[in-house]
Amino acid sequence: MITGVDVVFIHVSDPVKMKKWYSEVLELDSGFFTSDLHWQEFSFPEEVSTRFALDSVDDTPSEVEQQKIMISFKVDNLEGYVKKLESKGIEFYGQQKIKDVGLTLVATTKDIEGNWIQFSQRK
Repeated sequence: MITGVDVVFIHVSDPVKMKKWYSEVLELDSGFFTSDLHWQEFSFPEEVSTRFALDSVDDTPSEVEQQKIMISFKVDNLEGYVKKLESKGIEFYGQQKIKDVGLTLVATTKDIEGNWIQFSQRK
């Protein structure tokens, strides 16, 4: 029986550069990491049960490691968060930066390795 999601992670080629981007641009707090930074997690408040991490890949990634995923980070004030990231030079996808997709508002961008990421706010 599946009881939940343990961890969501992205395979990355430059773990040092990616850690800096997620820490400085998105302002995620560092959590557990290995000394070589091949595995590094970011911390969320204790009441959030899903973990987010970066997983370093070798120069010849496996078929699984080539798979890209979409992560949507939950935010309280999407408009304010988009403005904050734009002030750091982040560009968002589409002419309409914030899209209404039913029960949720979303804004989509890419990290520095080209992974699509999203920010969402429940209505």
